[in-house]
Amino acid sequence: MFDFGFWEIALVLLISLVVLGPERLPSFASQLGSILKKIKDFANNVKTNIENESKMNDLKKIIEKQKDELTEFENSIDSDEK
Repeated sequence: MFDFGFWEIALVLLISLVVLGPERLPSFASQLGSILKKIKDFANNVKTNIENESKMNDLKKIIEKQKDELTEFENSIDSDEK
């Protein structure tokens, strides 16, 4: 996903340690993990909803097509009876 190497990650961790300090870094990492999990869950939810809506639209098209075919069939039966 992201192309981070060892040295980039090490540099970010070192800067975080200097800026936040060793006492606040674990709680910050925990909060960051929690926020990232919520974002990931939200994105998965949106993706699932979009897929479901797409499937529903496809099903609606199929139902409409079946209704049209049934109407045509009924009309042909009615015209044959007359």
